[in-house]
Amino acid sequence: MKSTRTGRALAFTLIELLVVITIIGIMMTLASTVLRNPGTGRTLDSGVDLITNMIEEARATAQGNDTYTRLVIVSDPSDTSKDSRHLRFMVVQMLKRNLKENGTYDASDVTIQGKWVSTSAGALLPPGVYFSPTFSTSLSWAKGGSNRIGTGLSPIGRKKKARVYYFEFDEKGHFVAPSSGPGAPGQPQRIVLVNARRGSGPGSTDGLVPLQQDKMHRPIGAKGLVLWPNGYTTPLRTRSQMFDK
Repeated sequence: MKSTRTGRALAFTLIELLVVITIIGIMMTLASTVLRNPGTGRTLDSGVDLITNMIEEARATAQGNDTYTRLVIVSDPSDTSKDSRHLRFMVVQMLKRNLKENGTYDASDVTIQGKWVSTSAGALLPPGVYFSPTFSTSLSWAKGGSNRIGTGLSPIGRKKKARVYYFEFDEKGHFVAPSSGPGAPGQPQRIVLVNARRGSGPGSTDGLVPLQQDKMHRPIGAKGLVLWPNGYTTPLRTRSQMFDK
């Protein structure tokens, strides 16, 4: 009799089983939502944190080595692999100048012949999060500022040169390019990250289709920051800050 009562005490009732099944169902629904939208919420925040940290790395490298540096972002539309680097892979590069005949160089002269070398292995933005060249423009009130992000060829990888977008810093850690002209101070620049997938269609830009769009085909899932001429950054907090010209 004693063992029978113990067995009844350890058994689950039908209501308890239904509660457990309901909880499991809710958890599976939440998990599937996250999988369908991998760049939402905290993932976009993580992307902004990552690019902010890499800007700080670029500035510190410039100041520590008395040279110019760039934060470069790969643009390689042909890369359709699972872990595609297109508009997701970022790395800091440093200008390694050739020495003059007397064994010295002028660190303030960025035109001295040299080459850009990566200072680390680089990093990928979180899955589903992409850098948006289209929306990453200079601020409208920065008169004379270029609306184009710096672009060029830079050695990324062992076998090829991939096209990149870049943000350049001088030896003092100031943001200097893109700018209104050679030697001109940098202009405040928006850096926008979006939730998207690779592909084409309504609202697609840069080979990306936003996971969610508004009536103007602008991505709903987007976050970013402003990069100021002094090299500091501040977050973009509203949609108007991200998209208004």
